[in-house]
Amino acid sequence: MKVKVSLAQINIVTADLQGNTERIVESINRAVEEGSDVIVFPETAITGYCCGALFNQKHFIEFNIKFLEKNIVPLVPKNLVAVVGFVDKYGTTRDGYPEIRNSVAIIQNKKIVGTYDKMLLANSSHHEDRKYFNPGTHIKIFEVDIKGEKVKIGTPICEDVWKDDHMEDIVKSMKTAGAQIILCSNQSYFYYGKQEVRRKLFSEHAYDNEIPVVAVNASGVGDIVKNIMIYDGGSMAFDQYGNMIVQAKSFSEDFVNAEFELGFYKSKKSPTNPDRMRDIWVNKSEEIFNALVFEQRELFKLLGIKKAQVHMSGGLDSSVVLPIVVEAMGKENVVAISNPTHDNGDVTKTNAQLSCDALGVKLYWNSFENTYNELQNGFKEAFNTDPSNGVKSCMQAVGRTVQGLSASHLFGSGIVATGNHTEIVLGWANFHDIGSIGVHSIIGDLTKMEIFQIARYINQRFNKNIVPVNLYDGSTKPAAELADANEDPFDYWLVSGICAEIIRDRKDLSDLISEYQKKLLNPDYFPPYPNGTSIYQNVSEEQFIEAVDMCFKKSRISVFKSAQAAPVVIISPRSRGFSNRETIINKYAGAYEFDDIKLISLNIKKLHSHSLVQ
Repeated sequence: MKVKVSLAQINIVTADLQGNTERIVESINRAVEEGSDVIVFPETAITGYCCGALFNQKHFIEFNIKFLEKNIVPLVPKNLVAVVGFVDKYGTTRDGYPEIRNSVAIIQNKKIVGTYDKMLLANSSHHEDRKYFNPGTHIKIFEVDIKGEKVKIGTPICEDVWKDDHMEDIVKSMKTAGAQIILCSNQSYFYYGKQEVRRKLFSEHAYDNEIPVVAVNASGVGDIVKNIMIYDGGSMAFDQYGNMIVQAKSFSEDFVNAEFELGFYKSKKSPTNPDRMRDIWVNKSEEIFNALVFEQRELFKLLGIKKAQVHMSGGLDSSVVLPIVVEAMGKENVVAISNPTHDNGDVTKTNAQLSCDALGVKLYWNSFENTYNELQNGFKEAFNTDPSNGVKSCMQAVGRTVQGLSASHLFGSGIVATGNHTEIVLGWANFHDIGSIGVHSIIGDLTKMEIFQIARYINQRFNKNIVPVNLYDGSTKPAAELADANEDPFDYWLVSGICAEIIRDRKDLSDLISEYQKKLLNPDYFPPYPNGTSIYQNVSEEQFIEAVDMCFKKSRISVFKSAQAAPVVIISPRSRGFSNRETIINKYAGAYEFDDIKLISLNIKKLHSHSLVQ
C-alpha cells in the first residue's frame, strides 16, 4: 500500500496562537487538495517553542487547546491523518500553575484519535523543557485508517529521537510495539553542520529499524532573552532502507510530499547504510551567511522594524555585518553610519566608504570629534585632572551609542551590534558601546577566525571586494582605534580558538594546555597562520599557557558586560548568553594542585611543568 505523507514545514511565531493555527489550517487544506493520506506538523506548532513564562499561564495553555479543538480538529476529514504539535494540560500545581506536557495530537475524521507526550525532555544549553514540561510516561502507538486499512504509527517528538544522548531508543521501542511508520515532529534549532547530523541520525533510525521515518522541522526564529535561536527547516523523509527521498528547503517555509510503500516487503537493505555513511560537503561560511540573513529578516519583520542600522568603523566586523544586513533587508532599508574621531586612521575611513559603495548603501558621516573634545574638557573641569586613555576610550565607545540611538529615532531603525564572539568573551568592549548594543548581536557567536573565513566567502559570493581585502589578508592588523588601543592587544589566531573552547566546549586551563602539549587542539578553532605555519610553530608552550590564563580570567570578568549587551544569535551548539548559563559571581581558578595538607591554586607560569597536564 502506498502512503502519501505531507511535510508541513511552517513558520511558527512565538505565542501567535491564531496566526500559527491559520498556517496549520492552510496546510491541512492543501494536503486535502493534493490527496495526501497523512500530514505532519512541527513540535509545539500552535504555541511556538520559546514561550518561557507563558507556559506558566493557565489561560495561554487553555487557549492553545481550544484552538486545537475548535479550529483544527473539525477540519481534518476521514481520509486524512494529521499530527499536530501542541501543549497539553493535565492538572494544576499547588501554586496554581498548569501542569503541562509537550504533546502531539493525532487527528482523523474530525476527532482526536489520541495524544502522545514527549518522553525525553531537552535540558542542555538553552533548553528548559524540564522547567515547564513533565515527561510522557510511556510509549504509545496509534492505529489510524489509511485507504481503508489499519496502519500503526509512532509519533516521537524531537529529543525523543536523539538516542545517543539518552539511555532509551524511543524509535526502536515504537517499532517493537508495532509501528509501521515513524512521524517525528521537531522544533530543532540551527547550528552550522547540524542538518548533516540530523540526516545521519534519521537515516540510521530508518535503516536500523527497517521503517520509513518522516522528520518535520519548523522554520523561523525564537528567543530566550539573551540569545536568538534560528529554526532552519530542512524537513526530511527516509524510506525503510535509510535513503532520504525528500528534503524541504532550509531557512524557509515549505510544503513537500513523500510517498512510501507500507506493508510486508522483502528487505533489500545492504550490510551498511550508504546514506548514513556518506558525507555531504557543506560550505560552513555559506551556511552561516544564509542563516544570519534569514534571522535578520525574520527578527526585524516580527518586531515590526523596517530599517536596520549598522555603524561602520572601517574594521572587519562591521564590514562583514553590512552585506548580511543588506542581503536580508535590501539596501534601501539599511542605514550605515560612521562616527569618527582623530583616533580613526584614513585607511579605516576609506574601508568603511568602500564597503558601502560596493553595496550601494549611503554612508552617513556623523563625526564624534567635537563631542569627544567637550567630554574631555568637562571631565577635566569636574575632576581637575586629564582623563586617562582608558577614560577617553570609554567616552568614544559609549558616546557613539548616544549618536547611534539618536539616529535610530530619526530613521526609525534598529541597531545591529557588530561585536564578535572573541571580543565579547574577552570583554574587549565597554558597557553600552555601539558594538555591543542594539536589537541583536548578529555575529556575536562567531569567532574572529570565523569572521575572517566569512569575509573571504562574502567577496567570493558577490564576486567583488565588499569586505576590503586588507582587513583579512594580514596587511592591516585588527584595531579598535581608540585612545588606548591603536592595535588590538591580541593574537587572534591564538585567543580566538581559546575563547571558543572555553564557551562552546567548556574546556578549562588543564584541558587546553594538555591538548596543546599533545598537539590535539581543534584545527577548526586554531587554523594555520597567514604564512601557513601552525600554532605550535608560532606560540611557545609558555606563551600558550599565559594566553589561556588571560582568556580564562577575562571570560569570567566579561560575563557582567555580556549580560547587559544585545542578545547573541546562536550559530554554534553552545553560545555565550543564556545558552551557556555563566554566572557573574565566579571564583573558579581553572586549575589546582593537591597535597596532603591543603588545596593550592596553581601558579600559572609554572603550570606547564606540573604533572596535572603532562
